[in-house]
Amino acid sequence: MHILKNKKNLLLILSLLFIVTIIGISFHDPITREFYILVKNIEQRRMISYVKEYYKLESDRYIIRYNRHEDIDIAKQTEEIMNKYYDEICTKFNYYPKDKINIVIYSDGDKLLENVKLRKNNPPLGVYYSGVISILSPKLWINTKDDFNKIYEKKGPVVHEFVHLIVDEKTQGNYPMWLTEGIALYTEYKTTGFEWGKTLKEHEDITIEKLNNDFHNISPYLSYRKSFEIVKKISETWGFDKLILLLDTLGEGKSISKSTKIVLKVNLKDIE
Repeated sequence: MHILKNKKNLLLILSLLFIVTIIGISFHDPITREFYILVKNIEQRRMISYVKEYYKLESDRYIIRYNRHEDIDIAKQTEEIMNKYYDEICTKFNYYPKDKINIVIYSDGDKLLENVKLRKNNPPLGVYYSGVISILSPKLWINTKDDFNKIYEKKGPVVHEFVHLIVDEKTQGNYPMWLTEGIALYTEYKTTGFEWGKTLKEHEDITIEKLNNDFHNISPYLSYRKSFEIVKKISETWGFDKLILLLDTLGEGKSISKSTKIVLKVNLKDIE
């Protein structure tokens, strides 16, 4: 396509994709959503090219890359965690990924930040970006040999980022950040038993409208916890099947406000 032959246009596309995926801008018309998918695929190829020299553990479901030979054990454990929860989560969301899932394990946090284009001092434990799950090696953040595997499974990012991938693919990128974060945290809670931030209280005054319009200007601890509680309430009040229908409606290009009215029969602000 001619758009890829112009370097300036390509840089613009990549910049737009970064904004869309990290900041969470939603798309509401078919042409724009197709554009999102095109650019997402371009970025995915860039990210995989960045780690092309990494070792690779491949199966019929995943391609797991890691840059140190001694991290083969982490690659295998990551595969075990994915296999343990894969069918349960896919059945729960009525969605199975069509392609092999790309997972990259980094032993260098700066490399992770660079490849996912995050400007932060400290790398997160995991990031979903443009169809790729990036994971910081648990050897860098688990400081004990006791229960190492259990800690990585329960408190690590594998399940969380996998759910982000499913939400992104079901909605074709058309979702607010609070919804994908809340669904990922809630799914972790229901599958692994890990409940993130349950001792936090300061989030109680945050409204869903504030989350929807200003997510990134709220402390992540508070915004994530509030998102979890809203999704938990939706699931317990209307049923998890309504959350799935909400994702499907977003996937048709409708806004979160319109999708909420269609699926839950209430206004967005009335969910709380």
